[in-house]
Amino acid sequence: MKFKPNELSLLKSRSFRQGLSLFLLDGCGYALAIAGTIAAPHLRQRIACGIVAGFWVSGLVTVAHDACHQSLTPSRWLNRLLGTLAFLPSLHTYCLWQYGHNHVHHLFTNRRGYDYVWEPLSLTEFQSLSWFAQLRYRFFRTFVGHFFYYGYEVWWKRRFIPRRQSVDRMRARYWVDFLLVVGWLVTLSFVVVVARSRWNGASLTGVSAICEPILLGVALPFVVSSMLSSFSEFLHHTHPSVHWFDEPPHGDWTERQIQTSVHCQFPLFMDRSMHWIMDHTAHHIQPSIPSYHLLEAQKKVETEQKGEVITYPWSLRAMREILRTCKLYDTAAGCWTDYSGNPTSESRFRSSTGSAGGTSSRAA
Repeated sequence: MKFKPNELSLLKSRSFRQGLSLFLLDGCGYALAIAGTIAAPHLRQRIACGIVAGFWVSGLVTVAHDACHQSLTPSRWLNRLLGTLAFLPSLHTYCLWQYGHNHVHHLFTNRRGYDYVWEPLSLTEFQSLSWFAQLRYRFFRTFVGHFFYYGYEVWWKRRFIPRRQSVDRMRARYWVDFLLVVGWLVTLSFVVVVARSRWNGASLTGVSAICEPILLGVALPFVVSSMLSSFSEFLHHTHPSVHWFDEPPHGDWTERQIQTSVHCQFPLFMDRSMHWIMDHTAHHIQPSIPSYHLLEAQKKVETEQKGEVITYPWSLRAMREILRTCKLYDTAAGCWTDYSGNPTSESRFRSSTGSAGGTSSRAA
């Protein structure tokens, strides 16, 4: 039986209370952590506060993500306002995210040449790279390296500065939103430097008096949130049972989303802290479902599509297996390969007679 997206329609209800609560929770947590980078008496404590701030920034990214989908609250203008504000600490330009995520990623999920986030190369494409580009590609598909992929390949190239090659056409609103982010960056840097100086009763002289507050109150939270985005987006659509395509979707839209999206299971407290964004199959079937309803939606999808949804509990062993398997992708053979072109996963053509991947425990 084919699962119908309208079966999730009751979970599309949006709430001012829940949407605003998520925004205020993450915003207040972030503000307190930034205050800790200024007021904590010991350097280690200030560093810890900067790291904690990065986790709150990651939560704000999910809030802004919902706002971009118009699923955070029932109000379009409020979603635009909250989304713009929630994206500021992670230095994302709202309209660039909206274009790249809503109009590219969700419309062309796992279609090579379009969906650029964690898009795998073919063997021929990989071999045509310079030695340095090959080294960088290999690094990004290691356990340590995968944390740094998003900041370079996604944020810097496509979601910070408007670039002609990354959008359909240049629009004034891209530059307006970009200038808002730059203004935030300059203002926050000034505030943390002055606040740290006032707190210590010291003058604004010396490199450390200026650099430390910026590094701990601006740069460190950004880097941590970028690493978390890299981690989560890798898990959303990378798995031995997930396939990539050269052609546009054929047949049932929902089936394609089930084939290309992963539910990576975490303990409930972690799932809650990530605002349920890892319940990703349901999100791709119906992007207008708010994050605060995704847990229920994912359970419904997995009940209705038993044995078809790709889901597994996260573990270091599972992560290593995914990184080992998912290097390059051969669309002609319909499978993942290593850097020599040897198949490392089952072909989608072979598995098409059965399930599209199943309730997978193979990566665990």
